[in-house]
Amino acid sequence: MNIFAMYKKFFKSLIKEPLIHFLVIGVGLFGLYALVNPDAIQSDKRIVVDQGRIDSLKGRFQRVWQREPTEKELQGLIDDFVMEEIYYREALAMGIDKNDPVIRRRLRQKMEIYTDNLAATLTPSDEDLQRYLQQHPDMFKTDDRYSFQHIYINPDRPARKLKTSIQAVKTALHAGKSVNSDQSLLPAQFNDATTYSIDRTFGKGFAKQLDNLPLNTWSSPLRSGLGLHFIKLSNRKAGELPALQTVRGIVEREWRNDKAQKIDKSVRKKLLASYDIVIKLPEDK
Repeated sequence: MNIFAMYKKFFKSLIKEPLIHFLVIGVGLFGLYALVNPDAIQSDKRIVVDQGRIDSLKGRFQRVWQREPTEKELQGLIDDFVMEEIYYREALAMGIDKNDPVIRRRLRQKMEIYTDNLAATLTPSDEDLQRYLQQHPDMFKTDDRYSFQHIYINPDRPARKLKTSIQAVKTALHAGKSVNSDQSLLPAQFNDATTYSIDRTFGKGFAKQLDNLPLNTWSSPLRSGLGLHFIKLSNRKAGELPALQTVRGIVEREWRNDKAQKIDKSVRKKLLASYDIVIKLPEDK
């Protein structure tokens, strides 16, 4: 095969590549846009890379690599920024940012970040935080604590046998007799256990069932994620609202989150009020 035939074969295979098609179409569109809109393409051709920009590029490099860039690396950073700026301006001039869902979402995110940052600039006083603590006690109070015995009933048996077992335990407890739990890995006694630890052991919401039990009396069987339990509650201590100085960081974080949500809601309301919104739904057939 001669050299001409080899080149011909190479270019034929190259033409079939989708990337080449994309590049050719892109260059063609850019050229056409330049002919139709010469003023737009020629606008603002001056790019200034000042000391502030250079310091920013160096700072970004240092955060990643934990050292200053060399002269060659810094020049590469500057060259890359210049090309990024050129592509950015040309893209805006060609209008290819319009109606792009990815760009729209990114711009919305940046706008939302600006509103979130407003809350970060606020500095609450101790009075603000104390008021927030008092207004939202359930967010900050310590867990309730419980001390109790329990008798575990394994439900993995036929319904009739399960019913018979439950009745036998009830009768024995009523008579003041000692009753053993079915075999399990659970301890028979829990002392000063928190709501969180009880729910982690028995399943979410189990601790809530203990709130209505009388003290020092065996209950009817309560259902958990593990089975059934007769409970004898010996002590129940309600959670307390801690002093501000012990939870100040947590309260301030939640205060800022609350402020950010309120600011965001206010901004949305004002932005919506500044636009005339028309929603055209299809008419019913």
